[in-house]
Amino acid sequence: MDKNKLKMLVDYAVREGTEHTTDGRWSVSYDELYYHFGEQVTDVNENGKMLEEELRQREEINELIMTEDVIEMTYHLEHCPNCQQGGIDGAMNLVSLMGCNIYDEHDEVPAEALSDDDLPQVPSM
Repeated sequence: MDKNKLKMLVDYAVREGTEHTTDGRWSVSYDELYYHFGEQVTDVNENGKMLEEELRQREEINELIMTEDVIEMTYHLEHCPNCQQGGIDGAMNLVSLMGCNIYDEHDEVPAEALSDDDLPQVPSM
């Protein structure tokens, strides 16, 4: 495989994953690469070895495993627009989202608005 074709495969694998993942993980099958680029890639042939080497050098990729059928990749989340942000901004989004879901799902009166008569009574012994 020539260097231009190799670069196209690497760019494709990185772009597909970063654009579509919602959790930082994505897999690209060897069949998919063959369909789009006409190159036979496996975990043991020379094309696969060159592709793995090039993918490992990309800053977007955190981890990479080549199985017998697919390339499994984990991306750094800052390169994945569909993933939640990290840091304090991401934590605040998560807390906000959890608060909304809890309130919307239960649709209950906030505890501060309840009187003593509304609360369940525990029998004394």
